[in-house]
Amino acid sequence: TYNKTYGLHRSRVENFFIGEKIIVLRKCVGEPKFTYTDFDCYVSATFYIIKISRINQKYLTGLLNSKLIAFWLKNRGKMQGNNFQLDKEPLLELPIIKPNNDIQSNISNIVEEILINKKNNIDTLILENKVDNLIYKLYDLTYDEVIIIEPDFEMNEVDYENYKL
Repeated sequence: TYNKTYGLHRSRVENFFIGEKIIVLRKCVGEPKFTYTDFDCYVSATFYIIKISRINQKYLTGLLNSKLIAFWLKNRGKMQGNNFQLDKEPLLELPIIKPNNDIQSNISNIVEEILINKKNNIDTLILENKVDNLIYKLYDLTYDEVIIIEPDFEMNEVDYENYKL
């Protein structure tokens, strides 16, 4: 039934809004932004909520915010001009790798540091680049493939080949 007070036309499963989750705006300007949250919050249908127990949510946040996934969404997802349209279908088609727990934990720890730094208005670019580099290695990308995704990539080829997960 239609609830005039809140403008709701259908009920939602409350579990999606409770606890740890990733929230993404369905239409993103410039680049997709996936937000990790571990508190209860209720959002409108202009957002998607990603809640999964099979994979570390902070690792997944790092992966989803990576330049690799942005590149994939731009070339294989839905776009409206320069805006990303993050509907259910492109999100379900994302090539998600579930690495071993050590790698998930490593990326998760960096994401935790990014979250803390953002709360304190500290620049996170170096940490974000570190996540991107780990994701490139996780997906076994060559240096030449990374340059296609990120033309301004700052690491030289030898350093990249020796970069460890």
